[in-house]
Amino acid sequence: MHKAYSPGKKISILLKTCKLIYDSMALGNPGKPYGADDFLPVLMYVLARSNLTEMLLNVEYMMELMDPALQLGEGSYYLTTTYGALEHIKNYDKITVTRQLSVEVQDSIHRWERRRTLNKARASRSSVQDFICVSYLKPEQQSRTLASRADTAAQALCAQCAEKFEVSQPQDYRLFVLVDGRCFQLADEALPHRIKGYLLRSEPKRDFHFVYRPQDSGKDASSQPCIVVREPNFL
Repeated sequence: MHKAYSPGKKISILLKTCKLIYDSMALGNPGKPYGADDFLPVLMYVLARSNLTEMLLNVEYMMELMDPALQLGEGSYYLTTTYGALEHIKNYDKITVTRQLSVEVQDSIHRWERRRTLNKARASRSSVQDFICVSYLKPEQQSRTLASRADTAAQALCAQCAEKFEVSQPQDYRLFVLVDGRCFQLADEALPHRIKGYLLRSEPKRDFHFVYRPQDSGKDASSQPCIVVREPNFL
């Protein structure tokens, strides 16, 4: 999990781990339905035997940066459960009664819930406008989620990509967007976040990927040179 970059991938790994825990529990007593009360102690046991420092960092990372669209789903439930289990382990005191620890954990979760509610509008806006996923050379290859202002131009975003992907000759690279198999090169002054927002709102929904790659490789599926675009309404 610690090697995964995006909050979404980390949550996906967390869900797979929770499923493995449930599957392991089922092996001991096939056919018996297990609920949250059965799952939580086993989860705490697994966490206690893991690298707690890394887990705490990963959980806080996911809670702060996860897509607001996922906050009501299964991922959010297990993330909150994991956070509560970690807080319980972190604050564990053999002398202190369990009831007191439970109150502390609940208070910690409530603080996060309040902060998440207050920041929900801003977080929702950020997920569309302030973060952009860029792949290196090919779609969905070595993808990185880059944080930038909504008015960041493609040229500035290319500079971020050059640093993130550690390219040796950044002057030869450009930012492209592949939409349903068609390739478009973003002009230096184009606004990637604006283009992303336009594509997300378009009907019917389109499959698109931002790709950072050498300018010479800028061809679409039909081997035609990519069109250079500035405004989002290029389709």
